Amino acid sequence: MTTVMICDDDPIVRAALAAYLDRESDLSVVATVDCAEQALAQLDDHAPDVVLMDIALPGQNGLEATGQVRERHPRTAVLVLTTFGTDEHLRAALAAGASGFLLKTTAASALVAAVRAAAANAGTVITPELAHQIACDQAREGGPGGHVDAEAIAELGLTDREQDVLTLLCQAESNAGIADRLALSESTVKTHVSSLMAKLGCTSRLQVALTAFERGLATPPVPHEPQAT
Repeated sequence: MTTVMICDDDPIVRAALAAYLDRESDLSVVATVDCAEQALAQLDDHAPDVVLMDIALPGQNGLEATGQVRERHPRTAVLVLTTFGTDEHLRAALAAGASGFLLKTTAASALVAAVRAAAANAGTVITPELAHQIACDQAREGGPGGHVDAEAIAELGLTDREQDVLTLLCQAESNAGIADRLALSESTVKTHVSSLMAKLGCTSRLQVALTAFERGLATPPVPHEPQAT
């Protein structure tokens, strides 16, 4: 059973998130709180596997709280939630030790998958909607945006298979999903992901995705129709 704490100051959002997660047989919401201070106060009592952490909280913000959760409970994964994603927020979440970054409009099925992946330390790094939004923001700022830079790929020495894995990783596929789509073993996919991290100088899947969009190594996924949570 994967245990989850939800931290959001909107009672409707808390109730919706809890309802989505509690209907899954392998997930259990052990606490819902409305501020970072409450989350940190109850952290030792519940020691959840995953914390869903809103960024915009009264008092201490969710990014600061994420860092404290990770410091006190390194085995607890944090998925940061926001109503509007920006590259700045994404980088701050990554620096704080977040396992993922989700929009509150993320579909319920994607949210559930992200929680499971975070608990397993192997899955969704960024939803397609958010990846597309970040890539578009970079394009407006003069970055590579949605264009693949063949020269950058060549300079890094990425193999064709590594490019395939990178593309799917940036579409928020888990290792198991990548293995299924490319007809590879999951252990082989893990080897390719480790190689990508080394070549890109990254320490997490989230950082790999960010770097890939920044440097034009992968095109952004087409976002799915969002469902409000």
